[in-house]
This record gives sequence, C-alpha cells and structure tokens, in this order.
Amino acid sequence: MLHLHSSRRAPSIVVLLTALSLAGCSRKEGGGGGGAPQKTIRERIVKEPRQPSLGVRRLEGQAVDLRAAPDGRTLTALLDGEKPRLEGVPPTMRIGSLWVVPTDERPPVKVANGAVNVPGGLLFTADGRFLLALGAYDPSTQSGELLVQDLTDLSKERQTLSPHVTYVKPSDDGARVAFVDGAVLSEGPLPAGPFRQLAGEVATAEFAPDGRYLYFRRRAVAGGGVYQVDLRVEKPTPRPFADAVGEYVVSDDSQWIIAMARTNPRQFGFELFVGNTRTLERVKVGDDVMRFAVSRDGKWLARMQLPRSVSANASHNDLQVGELWVGKLGEAGGRKVGEKVREFEFTRDSRQLVFRDNFQVLALLGGKFDEKVGDLTVVALPDGAPKLLQRRSPNYQVSPDGSALAFTARIERPEYSRHLFLLKDGAEPVKLQEWLYDYVFSPSGDRLYWRANCTREGRSCDLYVQELSKPGAAKVKVAENTFNFRLSDDGTRVLTTSPHMTDELFDVSVTNLATGQTRRLDQAVTQPVYFLTKDGTRVGWAVADKQAAGVYVGIDVP
Repeated sequence: MLHLHSSRRAPSIVVLLTALSLAGCSRKEGGGGGGAPQKTIRERIVKEPRQPSLGVRRLEGQAVDLRAAPDGRTLTALLDGEKPRLEGVPPTMRIGSLWVVPTDERPPVKVANGAVNVPGGLLFTADGRFLLALGAYDPSTQSGELLVQDLTDLSKERQTLSPHVTYVKPSDDGARVAFVDGAVLSEGPLPAGPFRQLAGEVATAEFAPDGRYLYFRRRAVAGGGVYQVDLRVEKPTPRPFADAVGEYVVSDDSQWIIAMARTNPRQFGFELFVGNTRTLERVKVGDDVMRFAVSRDGKWLARMQLPRSVSANASHNDLQVGELWVGKLGEAGGRKVGEKVREFEFTRDSRQLVFRDNFQVLALLGGKFDEKVGDLTVVALPDGAPKLLQRRSPNYQVSPDGSALAFTARIERPEYSRHLFLLKDGAEPVKLQEWLYDYVFSPSGDRLYWRANCTREGRSCDLYVQELSKPGAAKVKVAENTFNFRLSDDGTRVLTTSPHMTDELFDVSVTNLATGQTRRLDQAVTQPVYFLTKDGTRVGWAVADKQAAGVYVGIDVP
C-alpha cells in the first residue's frame, strides 16, 4: 500500500506538479493588437458588464491576501494593502489593515493596522480558535506588535502580547504560544499568558508535537545552536543538542530530534545527528548531508548525502543531487538505495520510501523551459530492493488511501509526448491521457482529476475525472475553460476558476459532482478561493472590481 507523507516538521520535500513539466497544449492566445495602450486591471474590468453575484459581500474594499481559518468559520483579509517603500523587500509584500470576516451573520472586525502578509505575519491555531498577527509591522526590522484575537467571540478585546516580535509559533493543540522579541524567547498560554522568558539570542522555536518540550535555535551570531526546554519545569534550564544547526525537526511521535549541523567548514554539506528527546544523547548518522526525511511512525530516517567523489569546483546544482540512504532512526549507517536523488518521501503508513533516481534537468519546449525528471522508484521497508516504476518521470501523486499511484512519463520516441498513468496495487499501469497539466486524487481516493486540452499556455483547460474502480472506462469531462480547481473535503463539489482574456482575474464556478450542475459564483475574483465547509456548500472569495470590491461568502451553494 502506498501512502504519501511529508512530515510537517521535515525539510520541504515536495512532489512537484509544475505546469511546465506537463506542458504541450497548443497555444491559441487571445488579445488586442500590438502597441495598444496598456490599461490597469481595474480600468479593464469596469468596462465589462458585471453579472449578479451568488455571494453576499461581507466586507467592502480592495482586499488582498484572503485566508480562511482551519474551521472555515472566519476569513481574514488585508484592506488597501500597499508595498513598503523600502528596497529589498519581497515584491509580493503588502502592509494594510487586517480584518476578520465571519462567514456567518456576525459583522466583520478590524484587528490591526499595519499588518503584513509575509510568512509568519499571520497565523491561525490548528483548531481555528485564535488568530495571531503582527501589527504595526516595520519591514526594516522585520518585527511587529503581536496581537491575539479570539475568533469564537469577536466581541472580546484583542490581546497585545509584545511590541517588537520577529517570530511566532503556536503549539499543536493551540493552547500555548512561543514568540521572540528582541531576540528573547517567551512562552505561555493563549490568549494572554502569563508568559515566561526562557532564553536570549534566539532566532526561532518549535513545540514538540506532544507539547512537553520547546526547542529553539539561537541566532547565527550566537553559534546557531539548538536547545531543548522542558515546559513542565517552572524555571527550566535550556539543554544544548548541537551547534551551527542548519535544519532540525522533531519526529511526529516526539521521541527523536534530528539536526543538520555544520561543524566542519571544509564540508560541502552538514553532519546529521539524531538524539532521543529524553536524554539528548547524539548519534552521528552521516556527513555531507543535504536533506533528510523522517517516517511518520518514527522508525525510519532517509537522507540525501553528497558522494565522496564530489569536486571542490562543484556547482550549486551539483550539490542538490546525491546518494539516498535509509536506516532505522537513532542508528548510524543504513543502506544506500539511490545514486542521483534530489526529492524523496516516506509513504503515510511508513512501509515504503518513494523517490526519483537518476535525477536530471532536460530541455522543454525547445529549450524555452527546463524540466526536472527522474526514474520513479519505490523501496519497501525494512530491506526491500529498489523497484523501478517509470523512467524519466516528471512527477507523481499517491492516492490518500494508498491503493493507487498516478504519475507522468516523458516519452521521447517515436515522437515527443507526455503521458499520465494510473497504477493500482497488483495491476499494470493504465494510460489515461496524453498531454496534460496538474492532476490530483479525490479526498477519498476513489477518483483522479486532471486538466487537459489546454490553450493559453495552460490557463484554459478541460477538467476530467477518472473513476479508479474503472481505469479502463472512458474519462468524463467535468468543466471547461479551467485554470485551476479545488475539491471539497468530502469530494462532492469542485471549485473551478476561468481566466479573463484581458486581465489577471478570474470567474469562479462550483460544480456539484453528483448532479453535474455548474453555477458561476462571481466574476473578477482574485486567487485563492476557499471551500468553508467539508461539503462545499459555503465558499469564500474576494472581488477586485472597484464597483463591487470586497470579501464575499456564498451560502447554501447548490
């Protein structure tokens, strides 16, 4: 059984579903004559007749960075967001007034002025109860005033925790928060403390999944070491684990801490250490390690390390590919299962390791783009031999129940092509499509969706679905003119966006997959659009049309 899993604390090792790797659709571009004067998005939209919206405007104004709380009961948005007039800031950075928009009949509430949309500037607790935001944000110091808003009762006054916070992290259960202000780490219960100061010269922090320990990394100027704090002790003393740490994680079972540390400046990569969280006794696992992943059950550790033959003149790309090793977590050594690997994943049930060997970058569309491919391979744990599934595979996707694997193949002969295959346990791969863009399994794993027959470089495609129980049956078209799509949690509805020809905005529609009925919800919509309930009957989006700008909620969607 194949179950794809990326540890929430592991370094980012993702399955790439890039449009470039799935390209090949003909180009049928629309547009006006060359040399025509350029119009802004708002100027272009206002000239088009606007159809009635199927949603209710819950907040008026130009909204950016729309986000949905995990429980779907509230949305947040920045109104009148502007890019700071400061050189070197990210081009997408916006600072504006932060509003909370309930998806029921409660009125919206402004939470902060000068809120920012950078990573870590706005967080929800996992249960959706609290919103943590940095207001009065100063991009020159990358700090802001940490505010907490109880989303279950917006009549409660927001809490101001600290004035110059650079880092925020809530615990997994949403009961506590850690933050760094002036390089001092503080921790305490939400929403208002009391908070205790734990250490100085701190950059970041991380709660163990079970909440027993808090780990933090000191700033580089202070050695970059990782330390552990026992939260059950009233006045805990930080315990060191490793210095000069580049990346570290705590296993999902909270039993192990794994860290890459650069103790030898002559090495290209990092030394990889593993320690039991109770004793913090270290075991060195490997040298020149560039990436690692931990299985969900906390039994296995995979690492990509550079070969001994790596040259002193190695390029940046050369240092991104290496040998793949896997072994028991907490033990040194392991066995080598791949030679030229960049990305790898443990399956959800921790029984297999999935990766692409012989990684290489090939030309795509006559050299217009680059395409990353590799030999799709699976290793059964603990001692199975590597099993090759497909050579030159640009990407793959495993069904949630682990019973199926979808993957693409780059076909060179007799002519260049791209094929989508479906592989079910105990069966031969079945080809579903030639030339396509992104694809995804339904939440229950019983269907596979993908976009094909594309124009406008993938901005307008037909959306298809295949029943996994009938891989030989004909595919079914679900929607047309689709740029992207999102399935509801129960898999009964799909949101699709269709691009305008003359601007960067979209029409958004919802299709009831049981009845086949499609309804357009609105026009001139920005990305993203959210399902707010598991059955997809409530939807949230933002409109950029200046005559109707704001945050909308569609209720009782058919």
